[in-house]
Amino acid sequence: MRQLRSRWAILGALLLISGILTVYMVVDVPTEASLASGEASVRCRDYSETETIDVTKPLNIAVWNIYKQQLDGWETELSDLSKKNSLILLQEAQSKPQLLSYIEREGWHSNQAYAFAINGEIAGVMTLSEVKPSKVCAYTKVEPYLRLPKSALYSAFSLSDGNTLSVINLHSINFTFGVEEYREQLQSLVDAVSDISGSLIIAGDFNTWSDERLNVVKKELDELGLKEAQYSSDDRLTVFGHPLDHLFYRDLELNVSLSKKTTASDHAFIEASLTFLSQ
Repeated sequence: MRQLRSRWAILGALLLISGILTVYMVVDVPTEASLASGEASVRCRDYSETETIDVTKPLNIAVWNIYKQQLDGWETELSDLSKKNSLILLQEAQSKPQLLSYIEREGWHSNQAYAFAINGEIAGVMTLSEVKPSKVCAYTKVEPYLRLPKSALYSAFSLSDGNTLSVINLHSINFTFGVEEYREQLQSLVDAVSDISGSLIIAGDFNTWSDERLNVVKKELDELGLKEAQYSSDDRLTVFGHPLDHLFYRDLELNVSLSKKTTASDHAFIEASLTFLSQ
């Protein structure tokens, strides 16, 4: 019996290695963090012509792991979210023709982090906005075992009162022993905005499936003065009893927030309405 189990273990390991090698034959992983759009590979981009977000109106935002658009109904769900929100943070977005056509047709401004590409289709977090940001930067962190990067996007939006709204769209690394690599990814983002004052949102799929990971998130984001949104209805995906998706905010007032299940992804989406505080 032990010999049979050993053979099955060896066979399983060989199949896993074979699967990983097959994936890497069709996967392109950039050597450095970069943005998906544009003619050249760049990590950050400044926009000379930008619009402003009106601070006298509520900021409506949606956060959704779109599951690489693999399930039916994602476009209908995204269209519904677009009608109610001026800022949408997507995780596990994949630049397939249908999504790119949707973005162009609906007139969204979009930026995507280039985490990796499969057969030319880029995967990574994507931020959709009604107004063009003044600056955007990509960040990536390689999964220790799968060796495929998870990504984040920093976007700065000009406000009508002369201030700036900073937004981080994050997909945290998943498979690790311990929390050191997990903490390193989050710390790099915290460092990027530590000297920036004013309104700040950090949201996305944090993969907080343990108390240790959740403690890392709370410790790092508490130091930035961020509060976590609480939901009037909470359907967020949980693993080991812990929700994976979160929205944190600073120098904004939370009017209402909710999370709702959808058949178009394994993750529920988050919606929140926030008001800018008087400066």
